[in-house]
Amino acid sequence: MKGLVICGVRKSFGPQPVLRGIDLEVPEGSFTAILGPSGSGKTTLLRIIAGFERPDAGTVRLGSQLVDDAGDNWVPCEKRRIGYVPQEGALFPHLSVGRNVSFGLDRSLRKSARVNQLLELVGLAGLARRYPHQLSGGQQQRVALARALATDPEIVLLDEPFASLDASLRASVRADVQDVLRLANTTAILVTHDQDEALSMADQVAVLRDGVIGQIDAPSGLYGLPRDPELAQFLGEANLLDGMIDGQMVTTALGLSPMMPGVAQAEGSEGSIPHGPARVMVRPEQFLLSADDGSHERGVEGVPGVVRSYEYFGHDAVVRVQPDADVGVPELVVRITGGQPWRSGAKVRLKVHGSVVAWLVEKSLPATPE
Repeated sequence: MKGLVICGVRKSFGPQPVLRGIDLEVPEGSFTAILGPSGSGKTTLLRIIAGFERPDAGTVRLGSQLVDDAGDNWVPCEKRRIGYVPQEGALFPHLSVGRNVSFGLDRSLRKSARVNQLLELVGLAGLARRYPHQLSGGQQQRVALARALATDPEIVLLDEPFASLDASLRASVRADVQDVLRLANTTAILVTHDQDEALSMADQVAVLRDGVIGQIDAPSGLYGLPRDPELAQFLGEANLLDGMIDGQMVTTALGLSPMMPGVAQAEGSEGSIPHGPARVMVRPEQFLLSADDGSHERGVEGVPGVVRSYEYFGHDAVVRVQPDADVGVPELVVRITGGQPWRSGAKVRLKVHGSVVAWLVEKSLPATPE
């Protein structure tokens, strides 16, 4: 198999362990995001893949080639056929766009059609004679990507390449980079702390926390079926409630809901029917919100509450609702689309729509591997 395979990689700086045993497989032609908060070890992992750092233990393979085994076998970064796009682009300010792109090529290829082909690929045809200061931030990142692709690498590493861009540019540049990498059929790894970035761009997302991969899955699998409550909250807004699992159903203060198969069962004994106290996740978009005119019966049309705040974002709106005291749950986050704005203090009813994710309490937070 081509692509990347990492097995048992560990790395410490002095007494501080940073990576505690990383196993990761990146298929050829795929786009993988390594998602994690600051200090989780994601940049260290990227630098080990690139060859800028060496692991204390474990192996790194690019295709069929062993490039690092933490011992005598080590291939230096310049011989790994890896393209690297740093956070700020790191273009040479004194070189034109064309010369920036051709910098890593053999001298015989620097004046070939390759540079123009790459600039056309990244949407910058005709700009070879410009200098970095004459480009926008998004254009500079495209130049950095073209430079990374110039040597026809087996894999491209992107180290938070959109962090310095304005919010208005970020989404469009992300889409452009994604299109370019797919057109080039290049294996790519993105390191980011931005959940939206990882979920929108990648074929698979590896969540890195405390030096280990907490979960790796397709974006829809991560968001819809996170492994534990901590991951659920890291991967977007999540309302967490106490509940009771009984087979395929779970009861909370908001009523009875079918349970999404997978999490509680996977943590229990094989073949057993899950039963017992649980933590239950309800995503904000799973709520149905309606005005409370006083005619509803609790449990039939949802639970009563009061609107605390309303934030409009154009594509949707976030409503924060405090259920009545006798419901016994904290403030809930509700996401809605369309409809009239909800004023603060409005009386409403909340109902959970669809299946929920639940974790048996005694199984919900497994110990972090050393």
